Amino acid sequence: MTVTELAFTQVPPVAPKRSADLSAVFYREYALLARNRVNLILGLTPMLVYLLLVNTSLGNVVGDITYRGERLPFSVFLLPMVLAMSVVSASGTTGMALFQEEMSGVSTQLWSWPLRRSRFLLGKLLAGVSLVLAQSLLALVVAAIIFRYPFALSHWIALLVALVLASVAFNGLYLAAAILITDYRTFMVLTSVSVPVLVFAAPSLSTTKQLPLVLQWLSVVNPVTYAVNGMRDAAIFGFGTAWPSLLVLLAVAVAANVLAGRALLRRTENL
Repeated sequence: MTVTELAFTQVPPVAPKRSADLSAVFYREYALLARNRVNLILGLTPMLVYLLLVNTSLGNVVGDITYRGERLPFSVFLLPMVLAMSVVSASGTTGMALFQEEMSGVSTQLWSWPLRRSRFLLGKLLAGVSLVLAQSLLALVVAAIIFRYPFALSHWIALLVALVLASVAFNGLYLAAAILITDYRTFMVLTSVSVPVLVFAAPSLSTTKQLPLVLQWLSVVNPVTYAVNGMRDAAIFGFGTAWPSLLVLLAVAVAANVLAGRALLRRTENL
């Protein structure tokens, strides 16, 4: 009688193609963000409040504002502030998805699949930026329909470029904060407090010279200052005047997303 030897081999699952891998991650991340009604409400509410209520209630009281020698209606001057509020609020909500993944155990399940961290990171960044940009574009469309801004086509293009840079920059900042902060409640408090502080410590409702001296100092290191000034200069004067603020936004966007990427890779190593 002979005994037959049984041999077992383990073959690891084959990683999917790069395009399919990235698209699947992007779809999952976007669905996670877009289907959360609480996050959408938190991102859209401040934008609609300031666009509809603050603009209409203060427009007749404040009147026209002089900015860089140009006399502007209050609705035109306020538009960059509304867009900045939308960008910052929506960026804060994208960071909450990271905590939702970890508390539900989804993060651990994700890494049981042969998924490259670089693709996971890129998909998360793209989904977050696209959602922030979509909400901000909604604010821009609603504002354009209601107030009929008299911008030239080249100025609209410059404004969109500034809006994209601001979306990428603040999505990276809040994602990095969500990765570096391990407590969900701490991040919630940070998001709730930082949004009004950043927006109103910038030249949002007035020019920089009209701010109190302390706020003038703070506005120099406040990234919202460059988002507001960049979008305002782009809409009114075009790329020729807006480029210094746009360069700062570009630098913040690169630094924030590199920091977020490295922090996320280190965090996933412990899962």
